[in-house]
Amino acid sequence: MDDIKVLGRFPSLVVDLSDNLCLDDLLACHVVEGWMANLVERVSDAFQIDYGSFSIVDVDGLSRLPAALDPEKLFSLTDEEEIWFAATANMAIARSRAGYHHNARITLELWEAEPPTEEEGGVDRCTVELFSGSGKPRPTNSVGEAGPLLDLRVSGASWLVRGHRIAKADPFADVEDFDEDDDDDLVLIMEGLEEFLFQFWPVNAREA
Repeated sequence: MDDIKVLGRFPSLVVDLSDNLCLDDLLACHVVEGWMANLVERVSDAFQIDYGSFSIVDVDGLSRLPAALDPEKLFSLTDEEEIWFAATANMAIARSRAGYHHNARITLELWEAEPPTEEEGGVDRCTVELFSGSGKPRPTNSVGEAGPLLDLRVSGASWLVRGHRIAKADPFADVEDFDEDDDDDLVLIMEGLEEFLFQFWPVNAREA
């Protein structure tokens, strides 16, 4: 089951939160001295990564906007190192450090404004802008399996998304003659190589 936590409902907004949240409400953060962005919701679950990459896709599917890139073009703009995370309308692609199939924990968070960052070793960060038609993105792999769904509470809006690719200890470091292309015999133990965290916040949110 997905690990789902609702940690807040935009407590700094001067709106009636019993009503449906609209985009103007979401962007109307009331900033006071010492105010910090609040985490609204977090969803997290283990997810199978195939062939070293996966997508974060809007539940409405690929965008038909003229400027939207097709998946092949978007993938061609990425690599396993510096440009490991890229986005177009309704879809983002993330590249793994590991070229083989494995399971990794993927966490998606919704913030009311830009979240704080801490410098940590072994963490790659990349921030992109993502338009979400339905406001409900989720990870999807090459065989169509879907991961945890994040409800952004707003449809037809653009978001800044900070991706974190977090390195873990390589479980195959001590395995002799390990072949990354020979996945079938090792699929049951191929997990814990890395984790991913994606933090969403409104493009026009005020800075804390």
